[in-house]
Amino acid sequence: MAIFRSRKDKERENVTLFAAALLVAIGGIIYELILGSAASYLIGDSTLSFSIATGVTLFGMGVGSLLVKKVKGHPATSFALNEIFLSLVGGNSVLILYIAFGFTKISWIIFSIISLLIGVMIGFEIPLMMKTFEKFGRKSSVELLSKVFAIDYFGALVASLVFPLLLLPQLGLMRSAYFVASLNILVSLLILKEIKTSKKVFSLCLGAFFIVASLFVASNWLEKKIDSGIYKDPIVFYKQTEYQKIVLTKYYNDTRLFLNNNLQFSSLDEARYHETLAVSAMSSVENPKRVAIFGGGDGLLAREILKYPSVEHIDLVDIDSEMTKLAKENNFLRSQNEGSFFNKKVKIHNQDAFRFAFETDNKYDAVLVDLVDPSNERLAKLYSKQFYQRVNDLLTDRGVMITQATSSYFSPNAFATVFSTVKEGQRDREVLPFSINIPSFGEWGFVMSIKDKSKVLSQPLPTNLKYQNKDNLDYIIKKNPIKINKGEISTLLQPRIIEIYNNDMKQWRYYK
Repeated sequence: MAIFRSRKDKERENVTLFAAALLVAIGGIIYELILGSAASYLIGDSTLSFSIATGVTLFGMGVGSLLVKKVKGHPATSFALNEIFLSLVGGNSVLILYIAFGFTKISWIIFSIISLLIGVMIGFEIPLMMKTFEKFGRKSSVELLSKVFAIDYFGALVASLVFPLLLLPQLGLMRSAYFVASLNILVSLLILKEIKTSKKVFSLCLGAFFIVASLFVASNWLEKKIDSGIYKDPIVFYKQTEYQKIVLTKYYNDTRLFLNNNLQFSSLDEARYHETLAVSAMSSVENPKRVAIFGGGDGLLAREILKYPSVEHIDLVDIDSEMTKLAKENNFLRSQNEGSFFNKKVKIHNQDAFRFAFETDNKYDAVLVDLVDPSNERLAKLYSKQFYQRVNDLLTDRGVMITQATSSYFSPNAFATVFSTVKEGQRDREVLPFSINIPSFGEWGFVMSIKDKSKVLSQPLPTNLKYQNKDNLDYIIKKNPIKINKGEISTLLQPRIIEIYNNDMKQWRYYK
């Protein structure tokens, strides 16, 4: 390379080198976020997922920094090759994890190996980039190093904002990974264009970019193809939203909804669940007028509440607007919920239920909590003592609260924890645990709280129920109440429910 260069060449080189440093920084942080999010979605336990993703990746970066001295050859060529490998491993990380989750029992091991490999290759980047700077005639100095690290830290800020606000909601996890992989290759091409070294490496970069771009385009097809092996029935709707993966399947008369691979209902027996949840509470209040539903984005619980003519208003709070939109627009789901979201009595609030509960001044005759199971921190606050205390404040004097409480058979300790936490959060109320059998779920638990126990099921039941009746409810709630051991108390600062629930579920073969 020539020692003397024009001012214009130097300015172009500066832009190229520092732009490359910025893209490297953004890509490295986003890979960590993608790994943690993927493991959290697929495997559960987001604290452990992000801790492993961050810890193992940082450890790998340290290993990479130490190994870089063994790398021979032109630093720009070595840097480009490293970026190619990083793009292929990082870009395919979500795909590999998804396959591992669906078809193996070693998903945590594979997750850790991928995190380590990505970390090692990220660890190569800055040392190789510094050597490349030297090849451009810039001697290593505190000033140069400080500029590179400043760009690195600025890139971290950009990545931490771009990933949750733009990439994840717009592209989803798999396409976000391929998008970042394309950045790695772009960095390689920028450097190689200036250095003008090996044409073979330049060709490899172009080939890798073609592979990554093709996988980006085919990612939705790939994900659905893998899902076809995981889900038994044909998929009629599939979407990764900002909050969860929504999958709707249909086989003859059986429509099923899955959120993050977990079954939410089967149309063949969902009435057992939703009628029990609704009727137990609603028929324990005389002429209920105002009702709140936390969760219930499929519209099935609202369908049951609307069977009570005294109801004047329903506030339904579900954080995912894509879920409530699906409940309105999808023919299969709209048929199942009988168009409940088109009823003028129903007002949908697409926001966090915890925040809604603490911000609203409304009072309700019934609050029904129909949330997914507490497998991670995002959900744990909605199973906390503080949340149940706040719900108690939202209830009228005659009001009643009921919540789904996980399976009384598959997760008995989690069920006991929900019961004990409700009891602790609503000390002035009678707290009643009970369960019913739902063929697609197994034995399922509920916890209801009420001021006056004598008011339970004191009002008539709707006449158009498909499964539930007064005698059955009388038996499971009053005459044969479920025996339950005292559970631990879950709070905002000590969300015990997550560990207890996940430990309960680990013993079952179908739960990875």
